[in-house]
Amino acid sequence: MQFLENEFLRVSINEFGAELTSIVRKSDQSEYVWNADPVFWGKHAPLLFPIIGRLKDQEYTLDGTTYEITRHGFARDKEFTVVQASDTCVELSLSADAYTKAMYPYDFTFTIRYSLDGKTLKKEHIVQNDSNHTMYYEVGGHDAYMLSFDDAALSDYYLEFEGIDALDVIDCDADVMLMQSHHAVPLKDGRLYLSRETFSKDNTLMLDRLPVHRCTLGCLSHSRKVIMEFPEIDYFAVWSPYKPDCDVPFICLEPWSTLPDCAYLGKELEKKVGIRTVAAGRSETLSFRVTIE
Repeated sequence: MQFLENEFLRVSINEFGAELTSIVRKSDQSEYVWNADPVFWGKHAPLLFPIIGRLKDQEYTLDGTTYEITRHGFARDKEFTVVQASDTCVELSLSADAYTKAMYPYDFTFTIRYSLDGKTLKKEHIVQNDSNHTMYYEVGGHDAYMLSFDDAALSDYYLEFEGIDALDVIDCDADVMLMQSHHAVPLKDGRLYLSRETFSKDNTLMLDRLPVHRCTLGCLSHSRKVIMEFPEIDYFAVWSPYKPDCDVPFICLEPWSTLPDCAYLGKELEKKVGIRTVAAGRSETLSFRVTIE
């Protein structure tokens, strides 16, 4: 386990999956990251690479070859190597091997840099193409944050998208493939107030190119906030498992470079909506920030 700390926050990161597992606000020892209770969901904040979401038949095609790959990619299930570490910054990397090449035929180095600055944790995703041809990839976050402070009611919690009147949500079919149709989710003063029914229909709210790249998780009954900013990332998803008989005590905020598979497109990797490319021998960095209040 790797640890970062400054006067405001204490952060824990697991080398397995380079997964963020804890953010503690030191002023009152409040834990902000979901505890991975398997009764609800046994993860904290997995990294999504080199694909996001599920694929049709769990496969894609590239240059005429079909590859099978696990949902959300393999990075979350691999051990990362610590490249460098200090009190407020750590870099962890993953390189291609025989296991990854069976699913994703590229040589690559995938580096995650976590850094603390005041009350903000920055997460940088650095994708290096070590192959001799263009590499296609997807990368994203799946950070789960607590909804159980001070016995606050679920209905007190909200997601705020400043300056927006409604969310543009992409519809899904029965197989959770994205459709061309959308529907609007109205906001009240820029806020979506949470309830058990928020995720009953779609399970995931997949948002199409928000006009603002900032989402605040807040609550009416206490002052704690999680502010996520993702200026370099085009798509954003919000997820919580649907439980009709109880309030789920966490919510996932998910900046995504790329959308999951679409029902109206084929299986070609290069045709996926928002697919990223990086030239041979080059790298690309996508990042987002989380501020704890």
